[in-house]
Amino acid sequence: MPRAVDYDGDESCSTTVDRASGKGVSVLGIKARNWLITQNNADKYGVDMSRDAILQLLAPLIGKDRIAAIVHIREQSLIADDSNRHTLHDHLAIRIPNQAYGGQLLRYFPHAALMPCDANFNSLVKYIQKDTTGAWYTSHPEKLGERLPPDQANYWQWGDVPTGADHHADHQKKTDNLNAQIMEAIIAGKTDAEIMMAYPYAWRRPAELRKVRYAVMSQRYRSVYRDLKVIYIQANMPPKQIHTLFAATRDTYVVSDYTHPWDSYSAETTVVLLDFRGQVAWPELRRLMSGNYCTLQARFSDAVACYVNLLIVSPLSLAGLRDCKSYEDNRLIDYLTNIRIYNDLDDYGTDYIRDAETGNWRQQYLLPPTKKE
Repeated sequence: MPRAVDYDGDESCSTTVDRASGKGVSVLGIKARNWLITQNNADKYGVDMSRDAILQLLAPLIGKDRIAAIVHIREQSLIADDSNRHTLHDHLAIRIPNQAYGGQLLRYFPHAALMPCDANFNSLVKYIQKDTTGAWYTSHPEKLGERLPPDQANYWQWGDVPTGADHHADHQKKTDNLNAQIMEAIIAGKTDAEIMMAYPYAWRRPAELRKVRYAVMSQRYRSVYRDLKVIYIQANMPPKQIHTLFAATRDTYVVSDYTHPWDSYSAETTVVLLDFRGQVAWPELRRLMSGNYCTLQARFSDAVACYVNLLIVSPLSLAGLRDCKSYEDNRLIDYLTNIRIYNDLDDYGTDYIRDAETGNWRQQYLLPPTKKE
């Protein structure tokens, strides 16, 4: 969202509601977050502009958390009448984050001029305070003559009123600290979901989060060899029972749709290729099993492989997989560190582990399912 401009003090678009008809020209249908309300001759019309009276008047909106801030000040007109008297007028600057129509405010201020402001609220406050550091002073310096002495101005404020540059600096500092915390979480290997739960600010920028993650992890893993544990699990079971084979693993990314398999991957340490029947071409599968630097292509932003455990769950045996796809007979098995074969959930499974030195396979008890009692 572009930053709101500074208010230049131009009130030409202000529309005074006709007191006879109660209608205004165009302003009633306009919706805005910041409103400048000007009440002329408040005493004449019996309008109490004190802090307590305005807060009581606007209690229905304040009670619903519609209004975030109110600032009031009394001023005088630049031009005097024939008796050399200046007309007194009261300004109310009201901040409504979720916006309000002029017609809604007309109910509370039927005799006032209502003006929607696209400018940022802080510059609007500077205008009614006649703070000469505001942009209004450049365009309308003569309006400084409207200012009354402090003992006559009845200045008051309510709510979260920004304080200008200091407020912006504090906000920037908080944003910088938050960005640093998110960066630390990415470096620590936290997933996108974990980061968004801890820092809701990141919800609004998921694409940026993934791009930052890719940049950080690409730099971190570019020269790192990951000593992978690649486990081939042969399990011809109903799909609803397959998840029990890796229910005990944590920080796991499961691939079940091979159309765009890496769209949501975010540095999980374990990857499960579910119901694998050779959906991945051999050159790509070899790259996934190698442990070398590996990018994972996604639609929105590529990811970098950070996993150290790769579980390939298939209803096919290795021989069946070779018959199904043109995988090299003696190459696929060279990348595997473990092989497990299940017949059903009651079966503890037959496990084989590859000896890194001899290359021979030996039976070993590994990752059994929960034993039924």
